[in-house]
Amino acid sequence: MQRIRCEHNTEDPTGPCMTCKKVANTRAGRLPCLRYKITDVKLNKSGNVPGYEWTQRWTDNVPSVASEGWASLEVKSISLAEGYSVNVIQLAVRRFVPQAGDKINRTYRDKTGKQCSHSCTPYALVDLKSSAGAYQRYIERSIGQVLHNVTKEYGLVHKTYLRMHACAIDKSTPLEIRSLLLKTFMLWMYVRLTTKSVFIKGSETLGIKQLPKDSPDPDKVPVPPVLGRQLDILLMDRLAELRKEVLDGLEKLVSKKKHSTWFYIYLISFVLLHNTALITAHDSRYAKKHGIKDKNGMQVRFAREASVREYHVGANVLLAHFHYCNKGVYPFSDQCKDQDLRTLAGLNEDEILFVKATRQVAKQSKHDWEKVRARGDYENDWYFVSQLFEENWQPQSTI
Repeated sequence: MQRIRCEHNTEDPTGPCMTCKKVANTRAGRLPCLRYKITDVKLNKSGNVPGYEWTQRWTDNVPSVASEGWASLEVKSISLAEGYSVNVIQLAVRRFVPQAGDKINRTYRDKTGKQCSHSCTPYALVDLKSSAGAYQRYIERSIGQVLHNVTKEYGLVHKTYLRMHACAIDKSTPLEIRSLLLKTFMLWMYVRLTTKSVFIKGSETLGIKQLPKDSPDPDKVPVPPVLGRQLDILLMDRLAELRKEVLDGLEKLVSKKKHSTWFYIYLISFVLLHNTALITAHDSRYAKKHGIKDKNGMQVRFAREASVREYHVGANVLLAHFHYCNKGVYPFSDQCKDQDLRTLAGLNEDEILFVKATRQVAKQSKHDWEKVRARGDYENDWYFVSQLFEENWQPQSTI
């Protein structure tokens, strides 16, 4: 970050570099020696859980259609919904001939823990480009509702998302930053869709029956597995683009070292750290839903433990850069005065009021948040976000 050469420590290759050791007892050394890059942060899952794949097609995650064997000329239009929004996604689908490796049934565990199977007719997307466009239009129409419905139960989380959204549409916010804030929201929304089951809504159900009362999603009509895999790939294809754009943009913002960017760096970091808790919680729910066990037959906490570990490393990367940007000043501490916020963080009066209100919530919640971190409750909305408000922050080891 300081553009100072990192001198290799031959005696301790994985420990602090020689450059950092020289300033370990100075103000410059308030953070440990960290070889972190913002662009390495992982923000979303990369595919199905091994052993729970819906199809053996498209293992390279390259979007494609099931054109090798259509079973019918008839194209049907279906409406999909995931429950976050009242809007639906309209898609054109066609029946295909299943091939080896294609799953036809959706599986789940009922309320007693019994493994169950639900039959689905084999349908797939007809045109990927138009389907991707339909998803994009749906997201643009629904993002406000989704933001509200996901965050409404958490006061500070909800207010911070609203504040970031206000900055994103405020014409006085620099255009480059407005674009980055909006892309961050788009990325967040795409990640939500990859972690939320979609269901068929409306009169056209492709002949698929509603899930029974004892299923985790009673009375809902599931999407055929191969179609679900296509949707997943479409989302992840766009996610790859958004991830690069957002992380490149954040790295550029941090590297500018301008007081006027601190508030935006905080907002983006907050949303991305909250996203880490959400995707961790999703992985935990998936493991429970399918009763995934390790090689010793024990129930696992996370379906993709290696991926969850990467999410958490990414959270430390984001936190390290944010705390580096604080320059030894703690904007959320009582010691930081209004004048400090004006001069050191470049905040206006409205932003100062927001920081002070946030500071008050952080102060009141400090002990509760410490308990969340102490018990390793990584799925909790506050586990990573709360570390933004820590003084003398150090990287947390997780799973």
